[in-house]
Amino acid sequence: MLRIGIGVIASVLLSAAAAHANEQCPVRGGELKIPFAIDPGDLTPGKKAQFPPSQIFDQIYDTLLTRDSTGLKPGLASSYTVAPDNLSITFALRQGVMFHHGREFEAKDVVYTLERLLDPAFNSPWAAQLKSVDKVEAVDKHTVRIALKEPFAPILSILATAWYTAIVPYDFAPANNANEKASGTGPFMLVEYVPNDHVTLKANPNYWEKGFPCLDTVRYIIMPEQQAQISAFRQGTADLVALTDPKFIPILKNAPGSRLIEPAGAVNESGLGINTAEGPTKDVRVRRALSLATNRKAVIDTVLFGYGEVGTKISCGKAPYGWCEGKDPPLPYYEHNPQEAKKLLAEAGYPKGLDLTMQVSLPLDVQTAEILAEQWKAAGINLKIEQNADFNKHLDNFINVRHQLSIVSLVWQPDPHVDVYPIYYSTSKINLGKFADPKLDALLDAGKTELDVTKRIKIYKDIQRLVADQAYMLYPYTKPVSWQYVKDYVKNYKTTATGSFSPIRYVYIQK
Repeated sequence: MLRIGIGVIASVLLSAAAAHANEQCPVRGGELKIPFAIDPGDLTPGKKAQFPPSQIFDQIYDTLLTRDSTGLKPGLASSYTVAPDNLSITFALRQGVMFHHGREFEAKDVVYTLERLLDPAFNSPWAAQLKSVDKVEAVDKHTVRIALKEPFAPILSILATAWYTAIVPYDFAPANNANEKASGTGPFMLVEYVPNDHVTLKANPNYWEKGFPCLDTVRYIIMPEQQAQISAFRQGTADLVALTDPKFIPILKNAPGSRLIEPAGAVNESGLGINTAEGPTKDVRVRRALSLATNRKAVIDTVLFGYGEVGTKISCGKAPYGWCEGKDPPLPYYEHNPQEAKKLLAEAGYPKGLDLTMQVSLPLDVQTAEILAEQWKAAGINLKIEQNADFNKHLDNFINVRHQLSIVSLVWQPDPHVDVYPIYYSTSKINLGKFADPKLDALLDAGKTELDVTKRIKIYKDIQRLVADQAYMLYPYTKPVSWQYVKDYVKNYKTTATGSFSPIRYVYIQK
């Protein structure tokens, strides 16, 4: 049950918080230079449904809880208790924490942060993640209680995820538009954001985790081309590089003075969005034909050089909820069968095949689309590929389903509910295919309220089977978010399943 699990975690929060407190930075100062493939576009927490800004949020802001490879850890909450009925959680807040603009963090900031996310005027795409929250109240200056409408299994994971619930101050006007000025409680402070050029952060001298950060500055350099990032890394103008395309791994495999940080798991899905409400793809037979016409293993071997897995939105690396090829029963319409795809197209009224258009942006997605175009010819599907060089515009089109077909990489989420609820639920603002399936909605609702892990696993396996059966989305492959190479003088650097560059506060440079 959730209450028991939370109790165990809560009991160790204070001791876990001290894990780094007794450490010191062997070397202080210096700048960490990180190439960034995509301009963040908007640095306002909770405002956009895109991953890149979250890696910066992790440095500027804190959350009530944090996580590492072992689970949840204390953040701005030093401890918490869960009511016996699982309908409220009370958080004791860390005292003496200062915002970058000079005011002490307090309970009103937590109330403001969560109420802002739920406010229709703020128009957060993540509001649906918190719709089980009934009320957030400041019990006193250093205590917050979150009342729930129903038991809500993913609530703690959501509160540990900066791209949704980074704590922002209630009295800082730019909190609704943080591109020029931001104030958090995190280890680094925003100095400057120049769109399509760089984001510069400096160390927070009053950070609550005493002795950290070790670095003076962190500089994110906007550099869309992977080859340019590699050149900067080899020339020493970048201190690390995150390879999203494995074809570049051999270039740096034996690069002197650097090391590979092994990926934490294959949790980055290639999401092929399908408009299920309009045009030919409204017909499930057409969508199933697309799935049958797709040779996923060939895509992995060709595009990823074998560095990927066959998967779904909840991939095998997301144990225990993920679907694992060879371990779980095969998913419907996952086998490669172009002749059966042709039959389905004929039944749908396309005996001579049909023409479809796919939107893409990033190079790896372009390669994937090109391979799919070749594969689908055998089923009589002619695919036109349209590339948008502006990824943020492409992502906006993807989220708002302004396409027939489109590809975007979908990244790790902190809980299976967060992985699938926003993209499949009929009324979600991030409904990625204009889905309207009462059976799917019912499963998604059940998953968020079920507290028994065994029952919850079955629910999410059923969701994946239903999505595959209806071919609501296709997932050509799953891979690690990135393969990160780091200079040897960058010490104490680690990565996570998200591919995030964090926690940078513990990183130091020793040349």
